[in-house]
Amino acid sequence: MKKEVDISKLPRAKVFAYSLLPAILLLCVLEGGARLLETVRPPLPADYGMGFNDGSRVFMSTGGPNPSLVTRPQKEISFVSQSFATPKPANTYRIFFLGESNVYNLQSHLPDLAKRLTGASAAGRRCEIINVGGQAYGSSRLLRVAQEIIEYEPDLILVYIGHNEFEEIDYEALAAPQRLAVQQQVYRSALMRLVRDTVVKVEIGGMRYWMSRFRHPPEVAAWLAFEHEFSPAELDERMAGYRKNMAEILALCRDRGVPVIMGVMATNLRSPILRPNSTDGREKIETMYRANDFQNAMAFARRVLASSTRHQASDAENAIIRQLAKEYGVVLVDIEAAIAKAEPHGVPGETLLYDRCHLNDAGKSILIREYETEIRRLAGLPALAP
Repeated sequence: MKKEVDISKLPRAKVFAYSLLPAILLLCVLEGGARLLETVRPPLPADYGMGFNDGSRVFMSTGGPNPSLVTRPQKEISFVSQSFATPKPANTYRIFFLGESNVYNLQSHLPDLAKRLTGASAAGRRCEIINVGGQAYGSSRLLRVAQEIIEYEPDLILVYIGHNEFEEIDYEALAAPQRLAVQQQVYRSALMRLVRDTVVKVEIGGMRYWMSRFRHPPEVAAWLAFEHEFSPAELDERMAGYRKNMAEILALCRDRGVPVIMGVMATNLRSPILRPNSTDGREKIETMYRANDFQNAMAFARRVLASSTRHQASDAENAIIRQLAKEYGVVLVDIEAAIAKAEPHGVPGETLLYDRCHLNDAGKSILIREYETEIRRLAGLPALAP
């Protein structure tokens, strides 16, 4: 006869363990199922820390007898996938282009630029251009990128940064770099990776719907900062942080003896993105443009943009760029002025930007030409034909 167990007489620890056993078995089954699912549907690449952690790096070594540096898989969500030799080959002129999504979007133009510069060298010096434009990155994270690329023997660094300063507050809160170690441990579980990826896909769906209403590029989480009303003190704080980060980038290059060409930001003054409740400013700007009062409309748009919560560069950022270029003695290219000169009525955004800050193909060609003019001068190459 089978003897019944009196649960009341069992030690509490055993009772607790027995009660947890079904849940543990269920979790084991779910974990196993999630691992099997990953064999046919790999997890999304995860950039823990999202570039806010000091150990974050864009490139990694391939190793072996002929090593090269390649974009880390988890960084390919933000950076162009590319590779370059290490150490730098002899007779090579290495250029890094550091910036945000405008620089990322130049990738189709940069090989032709490198080819032209190579062809212009009487000494047969090969030019290579490495794109380190990070989508939705701002000066805080790009400072860390600069600290990395300075190790890769650059001959010249191009800088075009200033549109994402108000997004990084929210990206940093989302990344929670102070919890980096915990995140890395938690996501060793395939089940937790599955939960994470499911949530991310839902959020991306919501993001795309929201951005389709505001016509934002897909990498810009502008709705996040729209939820926060920045005070004048916070605006000043963001600009002070931008100045500090940019100054550190320039000081780093100066201390390593690497020349810099820095660009004044082109921003859309025809249709600037303002907060949804800034209806008076938007309507006044639009009314003035419709009346063909271009110069006064542009002046008013500049004032409104520089003093409001924003997600694009303004006169405030550009004033800092000009001040730092003078302070550190770096070459300055005025992309804003070049774009304005090419617009029908001198207003950036009429025809050469397709949204708040991103240049279209014609605008990109202008930017490339402005930088190329100065690259040739610094590299001792023949000047561009007029």
